[in-house]
Amino acid sequence: MKKFICVLAIIFLLVGCQSSYLTPKGERLLQNTTLGCIAGDILFDNCKAGAAVGAGATIIDDQTD
Repeated sequence: MKKFICVLAIIFLLVGCQSSYLTPKGERLLQNTTLGCIAGDILFDNCKAGAAVGAGATIIDDQTD
């Protein structure tokens, strides 16, 4: 549960500050990784696996654009 709070806090800080070094694709990757972590932890009790799937799917999807 602490991981969720830390990751969500980082996302909100980066997105809320409108930082110029976070590109739209990087923001999407960060969001999908976080959502994958949450889903993996809820469904399978494995945040790392969910985060890897979310990040991998985003990278594969971005290559087709």
